[in-house]
Amino acid sequence: MAVINRLGSVFIHVSDLKKSTEWYAKILEKPQPEEEPQGPVHWFEMGEGRGVLLDDNRNNADHVRPSFMLNTDDVDRAYKLVTENGGKIIREIERDEMVSFFNFEDPDGNMVMVCQEHHNQ
Repeated sequence: MAVINRLGSVFIHVSDLKKSTEWYAKILEKPQPEEEPQGPVHWFEMGEGRGVLLDDNRNNADHVRPSFMLNTDDVDRAYKLVTENGGKIIREIERDEMVSFFNFEDPDGNMVMVCQEHHNQ
């Protein structure tokens, strides 16, 4: 099985997470959040583990704006695969209890996140 093996979420970078969450809930016909989004992200499930991820970027450097997420079951192997194939690492692997992820640029400068979700394993 491939190391990077699933399309994850699409990122939409927003300036007002609360306002954007309410707006996207309407157009995606999803329930309005019961609580105000705490940020920095709000995720809408779109089926089969994919979704729309609103990101207010409060935890990102100005130049870090990935367009989409690719999922993996082994973030360390994915990192090695990307770097061995010329991917430029923009944000090193970060880990917490829910996810481990990193950001890279492809040869055309497209920014991508690779993410391993720990709660699904």
